[in-house]
Amino acid sequence: MSRRPSIPLSSVTALSRSAWWTLLLRAGLAAVLVAGLVGAFMLTRHHRRTDAFLESGRSPVIALDLSWSVSYANSKLIEQTLRDFADSGRRLGLVLFSDTAYEALPVGTSPDALRPFLRFFAGSQQNPWAATFSAGTRISAALDLAHSMLRQAHVEKGSVVLISDLDDSPNDEVDLARSLVTYQQDAIPIRMIAVNPVPQDAQFFRDALGSGGSVTTLRTLRKVDTGRSFPTLLVALIALFVLLLALNEHLLGRLVWGGRRRTA
Repeated sequence: MSRRPSIPLSSVTALSRSAWWTLLLRAGLAAVLVAGLVGAFMLTRHHRRTDAFLESGRSPVIALDLSWSVSYANSKLIEQTLRDFADSGRRLGLVLFSDTAYEALPVGTSPDALRPFLRFFAGSQQNPWAATFSAGTRISAALDLAHSMLRQAHVEKGSVVLISDLDDSPNDEVDLARSLVTYQQDAIPIRMIAVNPVPQDAQFFRDALGSGGSVTTLRTLRKVDTGRSFPTLLVALIALFVLLLALNEHLLGRLVWGGRRRTA
């Protein structure tokens, strides 16, 4: 009959220190494994992202240009941008404009309220504002309404994100200049998302905004950040710790004490 491997032992007390170190090692590996699993859960669970245009600590108003060139030629870009804001988790207001402007969502509205608007830029439904807005664009109208919304909501720190191709009407120059001065005086930043703009228009607004805002050009669809990117490195580390834990259990498992052998 084969015999299991055994260690001649005269005193159990002599192994106490080694037993404690073994216990601590096993507890440490188990704790690291649990922490890794929690980290993987936190990284892979759905979370809302905050778009860089929505400045921290400020209540934003989104001003969306619905003139013909923007709402039709660049509808997919608009859909993606609005989806980013809807996923941001930030409360906001919404202004729709072309030659005129109107308040679609009041300041402080849940970002989920943007989602019903997405279908109008996905190509599946007709734009319901086509009959209301003309092909012209007056950016000053949008800025003035957004400013009024922030003031009426008693927002001390607001911001405006304007989505447009920046093809403003020449007749709007005087009103636009006045609006931009008002924003600078009230220290309200303007972030412009320029959808396929003419380079001269983008540069004009960069110069006009100065330190009071920014112009970001958007020409191609971006890879949508859903907050669900797979944490490959973390999973690899967890797999390594699982392997170490398995080796620990195999090599450093609890000793099995056999009964005293009886002699015949």
